Amino acid sequence: MPSLKKLSRIIPEAFVPSKVRLICQFLYGSLFQYGWLNSLRHEKPVDRQGNPLPWFSYPCIDFLQQLDLRDKEIFEWGAGHSTFFWSIRAKRVVSIENNPTWYNYLKTRLPPNCELIASKPENEFYVTTIDAYPEQFDIIVIDGTDYGRPPSSAIARQHLKKGGFVVLDNSDQCLQSAKILRDADFIQVDFTGFCPGGGYAQTTSIFFDREYSFRTIDGIQPHPSPAQPNPPWPSA
Repeated sequence: MPSLKKLSRIIPEAFVPSKVRLICQFLYGSLFQYGWLNSLRHEKPVDRQGNPLPWFSYPCIDFLQQLDLRDKEIFEWGAGHSTFFWSIRAKRVVSIENNPTWYNYLKTRLPPNCELIASKPENEFYVTTIDAYPEQFDIIVIDGTDYGRPPSSAIARQHLKKGGFVVLDNSDQCLQSAKILRDADFIQVDFTGFCPGGGYAQTTSIFFDREYSFRTIDGIQPHPSPAQPNPPWPSA
């Protein structure tokens, strides 16, 4: 039996108008190729193959997936499926988690290149745990608690390696934290869109050091999105 994709090419436009075809292509790309329905089905952020994704906006995920992180070290405020996502790609991941249930779920499932820290109830412990590490990190992720984000943003710069970047999730709801990072002389780039299994658009922002120095996996940028069916133009 021919696939829906093949049928869409065979059936004359008289039966299926071009606008209907576009709607079908949009739904197929956003719901299936990006894995949105798969995330909804499993109640966790995954792609269409079931691989873990962070609960970031899809445009931000697209950007991050093309980077070569094999020699990079990452610190996360707020562990989760993003920790699995980073662990597959990076040399080392250090995450602190304040939710005991989520911590217990993760601690037996994470690979050896991940260090998971159980936070104490005090916000000061949650925020300042990064101070125990004399080394700096290539990427710092600010997620987790809402009240922990402004003080985490205030100290992120001193723990970031030259050329690295900070990820602030839900930045459209964390305007104070975003301002703190901008005032620390980062370049803010906002990635707005839907997230895996989510029903509304949100923003994940990346704050780049002015000497940003990451390379892509194969030297090509941008990589095509999961829903891009067309190859690059040879003359462009």
